[in-house]
Amino acid sequence: MIAQMEHDPALRGVAKEVRDFYDRYPYPRPIASLDKYRRLWQDPQRRRADFHLFWPVRPYVENLSILIAGCGTSQAAKHALRWPAAQIIGIDVSGTSVWCTEDLKRKYCLNNLQVYQLPIERVNELEGSFDRIVCTGVLHHLADPDAGLRALRGVLKPDGAMHLMVYAPYGRTGIYMLQEFCRRTSIHATDADIRDVIAALNVLPAGHPLESLLRGAPDFRQDAALADALLHPRDRAYSVPQLFDFLHSGGLTFGRWIKQAPYASHCGVMAQIPQASQMAQLPLAERYAAVELFRERWFVTALSLIETRALPPRKQSVLPVTLGSATSPFECQTRFVFKTGSLPGLRPF
Repeated sequence: MIAQMEHDPALRGVAKEVRDFYDRYPYPRPIASLDKYRRLWQDPQRRRADFHLFWPVRPYVENLSILIAGCGTSQAAKHALRWPAAQIIGIDVSGTSVWCTEDLKRKYCLNNLQVYQLPIERVNELEGSFDRIVCTGVLHHLADPDAGLRALRGVLKPDGAMHLMVYAPYGRTGIYMLQEFCRRTSIHATDADIRDVIAALNVLPAGHPLESLLRGAPDFRQDAALADALLHPRDRAYSVPQLFDFLHSGGLTFGRWIKQAPYASHCGVMAQIPQASQMAQLPLAERYAAVELFRERWFVTALSLIETRALPPRKQSVLPVTLGSATSPFECQTRFVFKTGSLPGLRPF
């Protein structure tokens, strides 16, 4: 993929366009304080629960190597605070995001954190492997998501785990309608156009598919969040079947959803419908797909999961991967385990 990008002007153009977009509109919006987050994760039992979400039967350890792939403005710094005994590496294509992360690193003396301006497709340049890889809300913005996922698998330890989040299509129907509206009316990611879009959203007709997201996501009216949702130069969504195909082509094994109830056919209303017994006979992936379709109006706008490397049959099988619904209506996440290595030739910020 690296060589392909170097020789393909179209792929290079997409990568540059995405990088320039996040340099102008960093997302999430930069934050100055992680004090509340630090207090939240001072509880060792919270860290233990998070660890066993990925490795249910593995002995608990804290000296993990963790890669935050597409770390944005604060995600890598948060993980460095959460796991003080771990070695954290954050990479992002945006110089602005790297600068914001480095600023938090200095403020909170995060000596266990290194940050590099590096695209996911070149993650092998880190020359290491990781226990866990976190890549949330990133792969669906790449020119070639499959190549990005394969690159991440290449640096995931054999017994590692990955946390991914990718967009889901049905909950984002209103977003894609407004994206098309913006394209047709030549609205671009400029300060003036974003102000005009916010004004238009204030008079959005009642019942519009975007209306429920506006109510549930107050930050949607902030410039960076609005630009990321409606004016991003590149994004795609994955239905459950498409997600499983995506994982399979990347050599990964599905473990579990981060939040399992939304996908479970035996939870809530899904267990009460006349088709419940038929659904129980379906293969697990087909059940997830059916639930996604039935709960479409309520369903999340992103898919968040845990997955592991698929190993050859003769090797010991890995722990299952977990998939789950996103905490943000605009994102999906997947987590993986990884171990860091030496970084020759790369300059930390």
